[in-house]
Amino acid sequence: MSRLRIGLLTNPSAAHGAAQRTGRQVAHLLRIAGISVVELTASSAAVARARAMEVRETLTALVVVGGDGTVALGAEIVAHTAVRLGVVPAGSGNDFARALGLEETDVEASVRNLLHALSRPVVTIDAIELRADVEDGLSAGAPTIAVGNVSLGFDALVNARANSSRLSPRLRYTGGVMRELASFRPFPYWIEVDGGPREEIDASLMTLCSTGIFGGGMRLVPDARVDDGLLDLAIVSGLGRGGLVRFFPRVFRGTHTDLSVFSVRQVREIRLGLREPMLLRAFADGEPRSQLPVRARVLPGAVRILADLPHAEGRA
Repeated sequence: MSRLRIGLLTNPSAAHGAAQRTGRQVAHLLRIAGISVVELTASSAAVARARAMEVRETLTALVVVGGDGTVALGAEIVAHTAVRLGVVPAGSGNDFARALGLEETDVEASVRNLLHALSRPVVTIDAIELRADVEDGLSAGAPTIAVGNVSLGFDALVNARANSSRLSPRLRYTGGVMRELASFRPFPYWIEVDGGPREEIDASLMTLCSTGIFGGGMRLVPDARVDDGLLDLAIVSGLGRGGLVRFFPRVFRGTHTDLSVFSVRQVREIRLGLREPMLLRAFADGEPRSQLPVRARVLPGAVRILADLPHAEGRA
């Protein structure tokens, strides 16, 4: 019987460089287990992606070592293929890993879980396809993939600021909130949900969720599921600066869901832009993506994941 062949992609800059050591440890443990490891790590995401695409059809699985952005890169590589995605959390926030209950500090446990999942039936999760929304027949460019959340409002501004911080994930997000509040005002959105009529909404927060966890542990949509074929559009409206200051601490505890300013609607596809000539860039899984307007849709079961979903035992 031929040995299993696993591609290993490590983000060399994740966790300020500490992920490189984790990646070497993962490779060592996989080889001890008799796995053929194909090293795909590169100095840039583009080069790593190109390497992975060259050998993708020969792989049993692709294991990524890094944070949420690295997980999204891995999902983009394996989406709609038979290649399974394994995750060893080694980034700063690790919100996707947190949503799936994956070990964040124990590399040996992470590898054991990967090997165990390889011997079990295939588990699939949804992905989010995101692309620039253009009119008049202009090219929108290639779509990108996310598996956690797409930030489309104040959270996107905070994400951009937090990415340049060297503080802990929670502190960098909290610090970003405080600094962005100084000049913040709600955004004037237009949205079209599932092909329906255009709606106008003034909102502070607009986040498209699959996991519902972001910002180093904020539980924006605690009941979100990654395998239900739907996305949760979380909206916060009617809050000023002071209200946002009080709102975000509650999100870490998940106690904000009963507030009248917070709402969630389930969607399959959405177009979204701004009614005024403003610049706002979407962030997906912590990484910058297209400027608004954008179009996003759910890709049900697009990614085969090497993990047991937290709610699996409770299914009917």
